[in-house]
Amino acid sequence: MKLIDEGDPFDLVFVTADRRRGTGGELISVTQWTKMDSDAPIEILPGRYRKKARAMIKNPNHWANKTFNIWSPINKLNHPHKVHFRLMQFFNGKRIING
Repeated sequence: MKLIDEGDPFDLVFVTADRRRGTGGELISVTQWTKMDSDAPIEILPGRYRKKARAMIKNPNHWANKTFNIWSPINKLNHPHKVHFRLMQFFNGKRIING
């Protein structure tokens, strides 16, 4: 989690799940994504900034839910993903073993 919090791009493979709706189970692989920071301004166009992303207006309570949001700074057309840290499978090509 320290490497994710540093803000450097990373590769991640994780599984989706929604126990409330009973959906998920998809294996998602992303490359060169970063953790979405709610405090940092987001650059819309060169020289133009938006204070907060629309998704960050509501308090997601990440600490209690053990989740974090990631996004692609390279391709802004990709929507952000919420990742549950216990459902991560690979980080930068290395297998994650949850004990």
